[in-house]
Amino acid sequence: MKNLLMLFALISVAAVFVLLWESPPEFFLRDGTTRTGTLPPADSYMRDTVTTKYNREGHRIYALSAQTGLYYSSEDRFELASPQLVAQRDQADDSPWQLRASRAHTTQGGHSVVLSGKVYAWQQVKEGRNELLTESLHFDPDTNRAETDQRVIINYPGGTSEGVGMRADFNAEVYELLSQVRGTHYGR
Repeated sequence: MKNLLMLFALISVAAVFVLLWESPPEFFLRDGTTRTGTLPPADSYMRDTVTTKYNREGHRIYALSAQTGLYYSSEDRFELASPQLVAQRDQADDSPWQLRASRAHTTQGGHSVVLSGKVYAWQQVKEGRNELLTESLHFDPDTNRAETDQRVIINYPGGTSEGVGMRADFNAEVYELLSQVRGTHYGR
């Protein structure tokens, strides 16, 4: 009887061993995914990143900084968290536009910057401060122009304007609201 029980235990252990040996690794994982699936698929990951772009004459066009950045080489795409962009005007003594957002991404080697999520832009001028608020803004650093198809609020020392859609030329200081435009101008 003892020998029969020992034989049965040995056969059971051998059967469990063979069963486990032949099982795929996914059988032992809880949800079937590995930890590497949770890592970002970016080619590069950066913290406290700063990108500065210069024109052919060596003057700074813009500086773009962020808390974190992910770069995807296959798409030539750089995704940023909490970006801050300083858009320098043609005249070096003029106050630059400062833009902030929740996130941004650049494409085409930095020739296109799309800011999104509570975009706030401001410029200090002699009379006070110009401000621009929207949800999404496409900025072209080569031409220092911006555009959006979202609702925009523009506050300036002489009043407030709002509308849907905008084209802005930061060099020429021309801001064109495209539709549903309303404005208030403060008299002196």
